[in-house]
Amino acid sequence: MNKDDSYWLKLAYVAFAALVALAVYKAFGTAGVQTGWADRFDWYQPATTAASLALGVAAAFYLGSNKERHEYFLASIGELRKVTWPSMPDTRRMTVIVCVVVGIFAVILAIFDFIWAKMLGLLIA
Repeated sequence: MNKDDSYWLKLAYVAFAALVALAVYKAFGTAGVQTGWADRFDWYQPATTAASLALGVAAAFYLGSNKERHEYFLASIGELRKVTWPSMPDTRRMTVIVCVVVGIFAVILAIFDFIWAKMLGLLIA
Protein backbone atom coordinates (compact mmCIF):
# COMPACT_ATOMS: atom_id res chain seq x y z
CA MET A 1 0.00 0.00 0.00
CA ASN A 2 1.56 3.19 -1.18
CA LYS A 3 0.71 6.26 0.82
CA ASP A 4 1.06 9.67 -0.75
CA ASP A 5 2.34 12.83 0.86
CA SER A 6 -1.15 14.06 1.71
CA TYR A 7 -1.70 10.99 3.89
CA TRP A 8 1.47 11.66 5.86
CA LEU A 9 0.59 15.33 6.22
CA LYS A 10 -2.82 14.41 7.63
CA LEU A 11 -1.09 12.05 10.02
CA ALA A 12 1.18 14.92 11.09
CA TYR A 13 -1.89 17.08 11.73
CA VAL A 14 -3.32 14.36 13.96
CA ALA A 15 -0.03 14.10 15.85
CA PHE A 16 0.02 17.89 16.20
CA ALA A 17 -3.54 17.83 17.57
CA ALA A 18 -2.55 15.16 20.09
CA LEU A 19 0.50 17.13 21.23
CA VAL A 20 -1.47 20.35 21.61
CA ALA A 21 -4.20 18.50 23.51
CA LEU A 22 -1.63 16.94 25.83
CA ALA A 23 0.11 20.27 26.47
CA VAL A 24 -3.18 22.03 27.17
CA TYR A 25 -4.34 19.16 29.39
CA LYS A 26 -1.15 19.37 31.43
CA ALA A 27 -1.43 23.17 31.66
CA PHE A 28 -5.05 22.96 32.82
CA GLY A 29 -4.10 20.24 35.29
CA THR A 30 -1.34 22.38 36.76
CA ALA A 31 -3.64 25.40 36.94
CA GLY A 32 -6.30 23.27 38.62
CA VAL A 33 -3.88 22.06 41.27
CA GLN A 34 -2.47 25.55 41.86
CA THR A 35 -5.90 27.15 42.22
CA GLY A 36 -7.44 24.21 44.07
CA TRP A 37 -10.19 23.83 41.50
CA ALA A 38 -9.23 20.24 40.75
CA ASP A 39 -10.10 19.23 44.31
CA ARG A 40 -12.99 21.64 44.81
CA PHE A 41 -15.04 21.01 41.68
CA ASP A 42 -16.04 17.59 40.37
CA TRP A 43 -16.65 18.89 36.88
CA TYR A 44 -13.11 20.26 36.54
CA GLN A 45 -11.46 17.04 35.31
CA PRO A 46 -14.01 16.17 32.58
CA ALA A 47 -14.18 19.81 31.50
CA THR A 48 -10.40 19.96 31.29
CA THR A 49 -10.29 16.83 29.17
CA ALA A 50 -13.01 18.07 26.82
CA ALA A 51 -11.45 21.52 26.51
CA SER A 52 -8.01 20.02 25.82
CA LEU A 53 -9.35 17.78 23.07
CA ALA A 54 -11.34 20.65 21.56
CA LEU A 55 -8.33 22.96 21.56
CA GLY A 56 -6.12 20.26 20.03
CA VAL A 57 -8.58 19.64 17.21
CA ALA A 58 -9.05 23.38 16.70
CA ALA A 59 -5.30 23.93 16.50
CA ALA A 60 -4.89 21.16 13.93
CA PHE A 61 -7.85 22.45 11.94
CA TYR A 62 -6.38 25.96 12.01
CA LEU A 63 -3.03 24.61 10.85
CA GLY A 64 -4.56 22.67 8.00
CA SER A 65 -7.13 25.24 6.92
CA ASN A 66 -4.68 27.63 5.29
CA LYS A 67 -4.22 26.53 1.67
CA GLU A 68 -0.80 28.17 1.23
CA ARG A 69 0.53 26.58 4.41
CA HIS A 70 -0.84 23.20 3.35
CA GLU A 71 0.89 23.47 -0.03
CA TYR A 72 4.09 24.57 1.68
CA PHE A 73 4.03 21.50 3.93
CA LEU A 74 3.40 19.24 0.93
CA ALA A 75 6.30 20.86 -0.94
CA SER A 76 8.52 20.38 2.13
CA ILE A 77 7.64 16.70 2.26
CA GLY A 78 8.46 16.47 -1.45
CA GLU A 79 11.84 18.09 -0.87
CA LEU A 80 12.56 15.75 2.03
CA ARG A 81 11.95 12.80 -0.28
CA LYS A 82 14.85 14.01 -2.45
CA VAL A 83 17.32 13.84 0.44
CA THR A 84 19.76 10.94 0.25
CA TRP A 85 20.38 9.73 3.76
CA PRO A 86 23.72 8.13 4.64
CA SER A 87 23.80 4.37 4.97
CA MET A 88 24.41 2.66 8.28
CA PRO A 89 28.09 1.84 7.53
CA ASP A 90 28.67 5.46 6.48
CA THR A 91 26.99 6.68 9.65
CA ARG A 92 29.16 4.41 11.78
CA ARG A 93 32.32 5.49 9.99
CA MET A 94 31.52 9.19 10.38
CA THR A 95 30.62 8.68 14.04
CA VAL A 96 33.98 7.04 14.68
CA ILE A 97 35.73 9.93 12.92
CA VAL A 98 33.86 12.47 15.07
CA CYS A 99 34.74 10.56 18.25
CA VAL A 100 38.42 10.38 17.29
CA VAL A 101 38.56 14.11 16.48
CA VAL A 102 36.80 14.98 19.75
CA GLY A 103 39.27 12.77 21.63
CA ILE A 104 42.26 14.44 19.94
CA PHE A 105 40.95 17.91 20.81
CA ALA A 106 40.22 16.81 24.38
CA VAL A 107 43.82 15.67 24.76
CA ILE A 108 45.12 18.95 23.29
CA LEU A 109 42.90 20.98 25.64
CA ALA A 110 44.01 18.86 28.61
CA ILE A 111 47.68 19.50 27.74
CA PHE A 112 47.09 23.24 27.41
CA ASP A 113 45.12 23.26 30.67
CA PHE A 114 47.89 21.39 32.47
CA ILE A 115 50.57 23.76 31.11
CA TRP A 116 48.48 26.83 31.94
CA ALA A 117 47.84 25.57 35.49
CA LYS A 118 51.56 24.97 36.05
CA MET A 119 52.51 28.40 34.65
CA LEU A 120 49.85 30.12 36.76
CA GLY A 121 51.05 28.21 39.82
CA LEU A 122 54.61 29.42 39.21
CA LEU A 123 53.42 33.02 38.77
CA ILE A 124 51.34 33.00 41.95
CA ALA A 125 53.93 31.18 44.11
